[in-house]
Amino acid sequence: MGREKKKLIAALMGAHTLGSAKRENSGYEGSWSSKGSEGVFDNDFYRQLLTRGWGPDLAVGGNPERNQWKLIDAAGVSSAHPQMMLNSDLCLAYDNNMIH
Repeated sequence: MGREKKKLIAALMGAHTLGSAKRENSGYEGSWSSKGSEGVFDNDFYRQLLTRGWGPDLAVGGNPERNQWKLIDAAGVSSAHPQMMLNSDLCLAYDNNMIH
């Protein structure tokens, strides 16, 4: 993997570790981390990504061009703190060509 690609991946994952998505800004909705870990630079994003069950969440906010992944396992699904992932997150975790 090239050096520039690694920098871009590190920047994306850093933002997802700390941030959340707001429908009014990006069209997506939810946090990448569990409640209490938002805004904290820790490994919760990675734990959530690899240990939780994710299923499609189509047409977020009624927009057919905004699809994301939502929690579908029974542990901790909460409408008060929705968690989500994007295709880029799941592809990074499960694309065997990127693991070295």
